[in-house]
Amino acid sequence: MAQAKALVIIADRYHEPGYIKEGLGPIFAAGNVDAEFTEDVKALSAKNLQGRQLLVIHRDGMIWPNGYDQPYVMWMTREQEQAVADFVRNGGGFMPLHNSIAIYPKDGPYREVCAGHFISHPAVETFTVHIIDKKHPVTQGAEDYELTDEQHFVECDVDRVELLSRSHSETHGESHAGWAYEYGKGRVCFLANGHTLEAIQHPTYQILLKNAVRWCLRRT
Repeated sequence: MAQAKALVIIADRYHEPGYIKEGLGPIFAAGNVDAEFTEDVKALSAKNLQGRQLLVIHRDGMIWPNGYDQPYVMWMTREQEQAVADFVRNGGGFMPLHNSIAIYPKDGPYREVCAGHFISHPAVETFTVHIIDKKHPVTQGAEDYELTDEQHFVECDVDRVELLSRSHSETHGESHAGWAYEYGKGRVCFLANGHTLEAIQHPTYQILLKNAVRWCLRRT
């Protein structure tokens, strides 16, 4: 299995980089993926995606150039959106994780590629994730699981993706929790968990992440 190269954009005001690296690092190592982690959002560019086979984003779309006491702005430019769309359309794999569909432009190429958008989440609590498509390569070996995390409520273009999982809370109800589909020549897999290290390291979520890497890289 040839080594793949990935660009992994992480960390924001509410998600520090250490736990994300600790949680995702073993996933890439197991998949023979040379992953470059970066907190610099400017690293997302068409030039920097050249020669890579996988893009992973685990951060939201907000930055505070004037400080946290001032309004945020969205960091992703239309040029960056188009770079993501072109990368996937031309055969790249893309894994938007957790809050990577939160506070991003809703009317451009990035939203189109992600096939979904964040709506809201309650406080961290324990809920169940149900695997609803057990035949998909991403869900192989995964069963329903319970974890303590942020339950993200999201919209999803259900008419053009394969739904993999749904989250269920007795308090807050249900939402989509994972989907996968092909975009052009490339593949996209969204997974919603990941607000804490414990959530990322949940054994079943680790299975889903490993499978998603393989699937996005067309190794399965």
